[in-house]
Amino acid sequence: MRSKTSNHLLSAVIAAGAMTVMLAGCSSMPWSKSSGGNFPPPGAAMANGKPTGPPPRVQDCQVIGQGSPNKFICPDGKTYNTFQLAKMRADYQKQQQAGQ
Repeated sequence: MRSKTSNHLLSAVIAAGAMTVMLAGCSSMPWSKSSGGNFPPPGAAMANGKPTGPPPRVQDCQVIGQGSPNKFICPDGKTYNTFQLAKMRADYQKQQQAGQ
């Protein structure tokens, strides 16, 4: 039979391992400017208060809340839900088609 000290040590090792895995996962998130995000940074060229470049893609953002709808944080530092990202992409595509 295991002693109480052994059980506590095992629990502490498992908790430390779980924390290490969680922190390592967060370190791989592409938050740097070299992450390939395509949305202009704050202060970039704007037309009528709207960015002139394409809106952020879901692929460029990180999930911060799972639910209905999912919530994402994007390279521009703002949070969006799934529907907002889809609407911005659709509006941008309409704008591009109207301009050509």
